[in-house]
Amino acid sequence: MAKKKKKPILIYPKIHSRFNNEKVERALILKVRELLGREQDINFILLSGQFFDTRGWAYTALRDWRGAVKPSSSTSKKPQLDATFACLSVYLSSLISFQADFKFAYEEVKEILLHNERDDLWMIIEEKLPFVSLPPAEMFPPGLKSPISPYYTLRQDEDLFLGELYSTVFLSNFVPNLKSRFFVFFEHEGNTAFGYFSKLPTSTEKFGFEQPPRIFDAEPTEENLLTFIRESTNFKDLLGLLIVCHNNSILEQFLVDDYETFLNKLLEIEEIDEGEG
Repeated sequence: MAKKKKKPILIYPKIHSRFNNEKVERALILKVRELLGREQDINFILLSGQFFDTRGWAYTALRDWRGAVKPSSSTSKKPQLDATFACLSVYLSSLISFQADFKFAYEEVKEILLHNERDDLWMIIEEKLPFVSLPPAEMFPPGLKSPISPYYTLRQDEDLFLGELYSTVFLSNFVPNLKSRFFVFFEHEGNTAFGYFSKLPTSTEKFGFEQPPRIFDAEPTEENLLTFIRESTNFKDLLGLLIVCHNNSILEQFLVDDYETFLNKLLEIEEIDEGEG
């Protein structure tokens, strides 16, 4: 008896803006590769976007991931990684922003307890790291063993978050070649950017933790953008510039016009036959 085919779940992005400065795009990709360390052979995708219309998300992306394709009108190759990471970014951005509030509260509690010489209470709270609020298992939808995209906190500061998705994430059921477990999230003045990696870099020194982000305040000309890229020394710089490129339509833009449907389908885990495939 033939196996029942699963209904497609990914909502594929479409072209939103075709203009693309290839020199800036190439310079950004090469700089990211330099910061990661060319010898590490890490695949990556960086994204920055904004909400569009009611359920849409328009974004710009940098890709250096084997097998990744840009969204296009062609039907021969589907942009599975773009579709997955774009929708996942929408979900994670709200979740991480919520967690950031807990982090700042945690630091204030620490300062108060140590100031009042309550080391005993501080030791109890310190054991609870990472300080993340997750719902009890009883609140999960039927068949869901964990939240849609829970993660470990590896490191974070006021602007940048480095995390690892739990191995129980079900995304690989829909995108078999999705091997990413590690991501960074950058937020500055209400704008956000993400980076996804096929494996964790051996050092986070070039991420820019505990350093203020450089601000691009010049005219977004090709020359000024390329100069900023050359002078960048960490990921904060580049993620901030990717936001600038998106906001000024310097690179191609793509649109997921219904990210909510994708996320809602992922929550309907009970419909998935895990024994197939």
